[in-house]
Amino acid sequence: MNIIQRIKDGANRATEKAQGAVEVNKLNGQIAEIEKEMSFHFTGMGRIFYEGYASGDMSVAETEMMNHAKECDKLQEEIDELRGRIGELKNERICTCGQVVNLDANFCPACGRKLVPGEAIKKRSETVKPAGPEKRYQDEINIEQAYPEQAYAEKAYAEQAYAEKPYAEKPYTGSSSYHDEPQASTPVEEAYEYVEEESWDEPSEANPLDSERERRQADEFERERERQLELDRRIRYWKENNQSGDETESEEGIRDTVKCQICRADLPKGSKWCPRCGAEQI
Repeated sequence: MNIIQRIKDGANRATEKAQGAVEVNKLNGQIAEIEKEMSFHFTGMGRIFYEGYASGDMSVAETEMMNHAKECDKLQEEIDELRGRIGELKNERICTCGQVVNLDANFCPACGRKLVPGEAIKKRSETVKPAGPEKRYQDEINIEQAYPEQAYAEKAYAEQAYAEKPYAEKPYTGSSSYHDEPQASTPVEEAYEYVEEESWDEPSEANPLDSERERRQADEFERERERQLELDRRIRYWKENNQSGDETESEEGIRDTVKCQICRADLPKGSKWCPRCGAEQI
């Protein structure tokens, strides 16, 4: 009974996916037709501009060009609405800049704009990208709102580092702890006793027990060195045969993603803003 139910569920999912693909194709066809209609308006605007330029009077041409531009704005709104429906069918979200992001993303990785769930797509003419300093200030505000504890800790550390002066800027008082310490007694040589070395003319006989002990220690060191070399060889052979495939797979997987500089989240390679915290990636 469970097998039959699984087959039915699989068939239902396949039917839903097929219906979604058909719907997406229909919407893409509508978008292509609207873009073709917009191209006619663009051609008409160019023709009207040239006629006004040739006649030397741009007043009439300007009015007609504004009418064409308004029609293009209406068509662009229809295209944005259709693209939003396509994103819902694909479980994706489309930013006002045109970038397609995941449904669970909080910020756009292309422009850094905060994505609000259920927000309608606005016209591109209504969204103005802020300047560089204003954008960085807005990013700092977004990060402080998302991670208040981390922002407070970074601010406290920065204030403490600014308050402390470097060692080189401290005023010279004329005295140092090195000079205040008591000086060591000068006759240091008295602490060492001079031992007369044996003369070359009177060599002392070597102890046979000492030579035997040294020979045994040398043999033990040689055996230990050979054993360590054999162990290193086996470990190196095992790593070359068993871990080469895993390392190549992990390196290939890491190449496609990078880490966020603030929250350390995984980002697609080439992202300018973090989809999680909205921080700009430098």
